[in-house]
Amino acid sequence: MSLNHDLSELFASFAAIMEIRGESTFKAIAFSKVGRILKDLPDDVKRLCEDGTLKEIEGLGASSCRIIEEYVKTGRSTDYEEAAASVPAGLLGLLQIPGMGPKTISLLWKERNVTSLEDLVKAIDSGSLQGLKGIGEKKIAAIKEGIAMRSQAAQRMGIGEALPLAKGLVERLRAMKLVKQAEIAGSLRRRRDTVGDVDLICALNDPSAGQTVSDAFVKFPEVQKINGQGSSKASVIIAGGLQVDLRIVPADSFGAALLYFTGSKDHNVRLRGHAQDMGLTLNEWGLYKLKEYDKAAKKIAEAPSIPSVAGKTEADVYKALGMPYIEPEIRESRGEVDAALAGTLPRLITRDDMRGDLHTHTNASDGAASIEEMAEAAKALGYSFLAITDHSKAQAIANGLSAERLLKHVKEIHKANDHIKGITLLAGCEVDILADGRMDFEDAVLAELDIVVGSPHLSLKQDEQKATDRLLRAIDNPYVNIIGHPTGRLINRRAGLPIDIHKVIKAAVDSGTALEINAGYPRLDLNDVHAYAALKAGAMLAIDTDAHSTGELDSIDLGIAVARRAWATKENVINCMSIDKLRKFISAKRPR
Repeated sequence: MSLNHDLSELFASFAAIMEIRGESTFKAIAFSKVGRILKDLPDDVKRLCEDGTLKEIEGLGASSCRIIEEYVKTGRSTDYEEAAASVPAGLLGLLQIPGMGPKTISLLWKERNVTSLEDLVKAIDSGSLQGLKGIGEKKIAAIKEGIAMRSQAAQRMGIGEALPLAKGLVERLRAMKLVKQAEIAGSLRRRRDTVGDVDLICALNDPSAGQTVSDAFVKFPEVQKINGQGSSKASVIIAGGLQVDLRIVPADSFGAALLYFTGSKDHNVRLRGHAQDMGLTLNEWGLYKLKEYDKAAKKIAEAPSIPSVAGKTEADVYKALGMPYIEPEIRESRGEVDAALAGTLPRLITRDDMRGDLHTHTNASDGAASIEEMAEAAKALGYSFLAITDHSKAQAIANGLSAERLLKHVKEIHKANDHIKGITLLAGCEVDILADGRMDFEDAVLAELDIVVGSPHLSLKQDEQKATDRLLRAIDNPYVNIIGHPTGRLINRRAGLPIDIHKVIKAAVDSGTALEINAGYPRLDLNDVHAYAALKAGAMLAIDTDAHSTGELDSIDLGIAVARRAWATKENVINCMSIDKLRKFISAKRPR
């Protein structure tokens, strides 16, 4: 449903233009919500227009429906084109720079005539931004850092963009009758949060059909440029400038090739060393007896003519090396080979272990769905509990709740909990951690909540000392159960708070506060390195979607991938607890 996606992007851009022009913030928020609704809409918007049910979608007003209907019929929106024509074309491109929001862009345009990236760089270099109200030295430094991050982002793509593209290519390969099996390999299979390129591996039903499959692959509609191709490999550039390399291997070598090209390099080195200790040699073609392989003296570029000990599947290779299968996410040379040989590999957390989501939003703040709709969607995912945690008052742009509105909202959540069967609803709030570490509500208000997620949203350019002290003060609050997206980072967009993670982890362990892995892309915060350190120290994790719609509840997988890379088991994650055990975890920190 690319039309849904295109319209979602159109409304997001429309909202940004409104803010750049200085129009009503609430109007911009409304258009942003429409974009989110369209993004998560399970039905084809074209069909909804045709059968007249578009207006029945909650959150779509008359003007939004008119824009959608025109776009569906003509492929364009005159309203959007008029709005876009009212601002210089280069301004929207500045939104891709981390730290550059619509308000900053509007200020630079109106006060310094900055209308493009080139203008922005010149303005910084010439010093013409000096003295501009709201643009101090720290802001200028942040913009310069954002420009550098944008340049770096052009070379590495975030997993949220790369994974759907790679999955689409693999699905096309698997649909070909000549292809026996195909998989994603490389750092994307290990679920690194950014990737420089994508590796795909496939084996064929007909070994002689390599050139035919390669020819078909480079003609896939996603391909923008062909770097090279042959009967065993093809390299292309697809949308977004991402390089994708396809390797076509014999079926008997598929497992060995998948293992080799998945990596990591250090993991492979460790496996090869262990193989040599066993009198074996391991490469992308298979696992061989060392003496026989040396005698065959084959070049690495071609499959040896001698039979392999193992190679058809990864599990076969690991078994022949005397160890159980090692999950791709932990193949980073952090001791996984030694653990496998000792029989102490953890059973990594899976989606089936998750019993609920503890960080979600409704239309009471900036979400797109009601309490009841979020509850039913969570039930459909098999969850036994769901925490409703709308924004606190500091998030005015997100329609944050005042204390009075929050307490009324709590009653509505409890009322919904009484009549919705099959799931337990927790009345919570995502409470802003203010710049000095105070919470956005007094303790008397927090005490009325079933669960509290404390999150930093503003003042994310603090130095390490202030940022760390800020989180430590929040962790010390007896009503804060989870620190949500602790650094506030956005992949390829914003570095986030430079916290002393070890001090934060120790405080979390000592106080019984969980640290969140926010599965909402591009957050994925905590990252895998911080989460790994947290688990080593004995901290508990929460894995949450930060969902603002029913569709986003289903986006938990990237957060689970981060946890798996951190070696997390279900025992390490509070979302995997029973509701009774979760309540005990929450109450253990509260004053008695």
